[in-house]
Amino acid sequence: MSDEPTPAILGYSEAAMFIRGVPTSKVAGVISIHGRREFGVEAGPAPRLDLVFDDVEVAPPGDLPAIERVMARKRWAEQNGLIEVPPTSGDVAAIIRFAETLRGAPGTLLCHCGGGMSRAPAAALICLATWRGPGSETKCVREILRLRAGAAPHAGMICFADELLGLEGRLVHALAEAKRC
Repeated sequence: MSDEPTPAILGYSEAAMFIRGVPTSKVAGVISIHGRREFGVEAGPAPRLDLVFDDVEVAPPGDLPAIERVMARKRWAEQNGLIEVPPTSGDVAAIIRFAETLRGAPGTLLCHCGGGMSRAPAAALICLATWRGPGSETKCVREILRLRAGAAPHAGMICFADELLGLEGRLVHALAEAKRC
C-alpha cells in the first residue's frame, strides 16, 4: 500500500468522464471545487470535500497592484450581475484536514474544478505538501506540473497553505521558481 493516493487533476468534463471509466473502489476521495455557477461531479461512495469558491485572485496584504486588480475585477463582476467568491484560509484548512483523512489510502484522489488548471492543481499540491511534509515543497510542485501540464496552481490558495502548514514561505517560493522556468 502506498503512503498517499495518487492525485488526478481534472476539469469538470474530464472528471465526469474519469468517474465513468474508473471503478468506484479505485477512487480514494474527491475534492470538488466549483463556483456558484459551476458544477461538481458525482463520484459514488468515495469520501468527498465540496468547496464553493471562484477562480479569483487573492491579493497578498500590501501588494498594491494585486489589490487594484482584485478591486477592478470585483467592480466588473458587480456591474455584470456576478458575485465572485475568492478562496479563504478556511477553504484551504478544509483541504488539509481532508488530506489528513486520506493519508495511506490506496487509489486516486480526484481533484477537479471548472477547468482543472488553477484551483484543482492547488488542492492537489496542498494535499501532497500535507502528506510529504516540510522539505518536499519543490518535489511536490514538480509532481503537480508533471501530472497536469500547463497547470498554474492558484497562488492565493498556496499562500494560505504555506502559512497553515508552517512552511515559512517554502511552498510559495517553490511554486514561484517553477513558474519562472
